[in-house]
Amino acid sequence: MNKLVSVIMACMFTANTLASEVIKLGISTSLTSNVMEEERPYMVYLPPSYDAVSEVYPVIYLLDGDVHRFKGFVGVLESLSTDTLGNQVQEAIVIAVPNTNRPRDLTPSKLKEWVFKDRVLDTFSETGNASQFQEFLETELIPQIEQIYRTSGKRVLVGESFGGLFAANTLLNYSSLFTDYLIIDPTALWDDNYLNRTYSNMNKPQDYGFNVYFAFANNSHIGEIGLTNYK
Repeated sequence: MNKLVSVIMACMFTANTLASEVIKLGISTSLTSNVMEEERPYMVYLPPSYDAVSEVYPVIYLLDGDVHRFKGFVGVLESLSTDTLGNQVQEAIVIAVPNTNRPRDLTPSKLKEWVFKDRVLDTFSETGNASQFQEFLETELIPQIEQIYRTSGKRVLVGESFGGLFAANTLLNYSSLFTDYLIIDPTALWDDNYLNRTYSNMNKPQDYGFNVYFAFANNSHIGEIGLTNYK
């Protein structure tokens, strides 16, 4: 009996040892931004095949890229890009960009109070620096990523809520910066329909030359504020 217990304990110990292997999703690093005048952290995910082949990869830039969103996004991407699930999407590098000041960096116009139908939805100390954040992406972060990693030139921008507002504003004003846009439930009511006004005043090209996917949430539980009128 003592021998049997010893064997069982040894097996359990071996199993636990094997199960303790670290699963690495990516790395966390940063760059010193002259544009933003601050240290900007970001996280990098490389697909499983990156070190095994000499291929180039598209890059997905994930806004609001905190560690929880990074883990969730990478988990879905890696699952869908495996043989097990039929390689539904292409393998890609993911760059998650967390916030240092979300309202400041992701909004395109300056507001102290966000008002909807005479109702104050929120107040802010800093807003309207989206163009500066866009410059940081264009002149600092993207060049650094494309210098360090094997990239294909295909760039995808993913943003939700305020991140979606930033992505939509980038699409309208700096569209060539990315080849693909995934815009999720953008804050279309920002600044008295800023996106609609911008779109109405711009020249519309016949061929945009990029791919855009919009997704909108059902926010009916918060009434008219939850409705989108983005056209």
